[in-house]
Amino acid sequence: MHEKSRILLSFLLALALLSLMFPGIDANAQSYPETVRVGLYFGDSAAANVSFIAKSGLEIGYYLNGSFVKLLTEEGGKQAIVRKDSHFIKSSSGSVTEYDPYEGVPFEGETFGPYHIQIGDAAPDLATAQGICNACKSAGVLAYPVFENGWYVWTGFYSDAIKANEELQTILAKLPGASLKVIQPSASRMIIYNGSFEPRMIFGATDVKLVVRSSEANNPRVLSVNGKQYRGEIELRRFTGSDMTVINIVNIEQYLYGVVPLEIEASAPKEALKAQAVAARTYTYKSMGSYKKWDFDVTNTVASQVYGGYDAEKASSNQAVDETKGKKVLYNGQLASIHYFSSSGGMTEDSKYVWGNDVPYLKSVPDPYESGTSYNYTWSRTFTAEQIKLKLFVSGVEIGDIVDMVAEEYTPAGRVKKLKIIGTAGTITYTNEDIRIILGDSGYLPSRMFTINSGSSGQGSTVFVVTGSGTETVSVSGAKAVTSSGTYDIAAGGSVTVMGANGPAVITGTGSSNVPKGTFILTGRGWGHGVGMSQEGAKGFALKGYTYDQILKHYFTGVTVE
Repeated sequence: MHEKSRILLSFLLALALLSLMFPGIDANAQSYPETVRVGLYFGDSAAANVSFIAKSGLEIGYYLNGSFVKLLTEEGGKQAIVRKDSHFIKSSSGSVTEYDPYEGVPFEGETFGPYHIQIGDAAPDLATAQGICNACKSAGVLAYPVFENGWYVWTGFYSDAIKANEELQTILAKLPGASLKVIQPSASRMIIYNGSFEPRMIFGATDVKLVVRSSEANNPRVLSVNGKQYRGEIELRRFTGSDMTVINIVNIEQYLYGVVPLEIEASAPKEALKAQAVAARTYTYKSMGSYKKWDFDVTNTVASQVYGGYDAEKASSNQAVDETKGKKVLYNGQLASIHYFSSSGGMTEDSKYVWGNDVPYLKSVPDPYESGTSYNYTWSRTFTAEQIKLKLFVSGVEIGDIVDMVAEEYTPAGRVKKLKIIGTAGTITYTNEDIRIILGDSGYLPSRMFTINSGSSGQGSTVFVVTGSGTETVSVSGAKAVTSSGTYDIAAGGSVTVMGANGPAVITGTGSSNVPKGTFILTGRGWGHGVGMSQEGAKGFALKGYTYDQILKHYFTGVTVE
């Protein structure tokens, strides 16, 4: 065996022995990226133009082999604007909006477009291109440098090829002997303007990416993007279905500065803030590459985690991030799939009753310390039969007039597992989170921990009971209640107090004289899907003296925090 091979084998054996002696040490420990790519404008929210300002100046350029190549700078407090090279119209009021030429050319206003005229051949560098632009300007032709597989000089923003060709003779009269040609549109180009909307450059390179960042003179290094401040750098891209995409590339710890105070208020107890910081960090690492088609990892919305950048930062939440730097939630040495929500109503939920997947660390656990006065901890929603009929119709379901709505089955944690809606022309049953979706107004129903009180003639309010043959739901109306004073029938509109896993609850019989026929009142507790960490519960645990890692280990069964 070669001597180098013996050394390598000895090293590997030593690592294996070390792992056996100290199982907490991972010889192949996973490395985690230092930065995250956050989509700020994308998809339906993609931007036609973006403005940038930094207190002490901006730099605009691209990265090549890890080094930043500076193309343009902007003075402190002055605006730089990046707009996609497309069709725009300027109204008499001065506003500029994008339009689709395939839908027709607007009748009023000055139009601009992605057709250009090239002056001369390729230039060897930016300085030469800028010199040519200055000469053109002296001759009365507004020209600008173009970076697109080399350096060029162009002029004009024409809405179609006809207008560009018509302009050739006018330019030639000002620049006798110049070589001119019309440039066709490209979906990769972006125009960089100054604050007066004078073009400074067109960036059309496809092998490097346009980056805007604050100069080193800024402390801290933040820049304003359409009026909101962010740390890190901004990358601008043009993608099909997301044109123009704006991405904030930022250190993960600094990203969390802008997440934690928006996901749990900065006034929360310190250990709750730290638990949120670790949960958010774990979620971020687990989400890397989630939006590959647009080349970023997470969004700045509830689709990932709400992120407000530098403007959202608070001293208390920044400290929580700093004091847990690098800490993550792991299960069997791997990143856990982290979920959190506002409040559970007293009991979190098993993931299999929400998304259908059975995850060993996403189990239902008691949540004893939530504040009963937090937002949506207790809630009520009233629906008429017509409103429910409309909700079903919008989702493509028609079962006639709504006769009744019944909670057929509850999860062991007390959330509705099956909801049957009965109509004159059929029935439909919804399960798990589909229940929150179908009954939501402009979003989700606060939670599935609810009971139904109706004025219908159907089953109405039910309770979840354990019998000798299993579990079942029993209608309250017409049932018998056994008390210390004897046995009595629960009449329509009557009620009974029952003891459950979450304490006493009052269940009302159906057909109450206080509830009009065809009306359904949902009375519930909690806000969110119920899986993982309750933020209100985390606050309660922190107030009881629990540390952030103890809080996380309570909500995520069998995990480690390291």
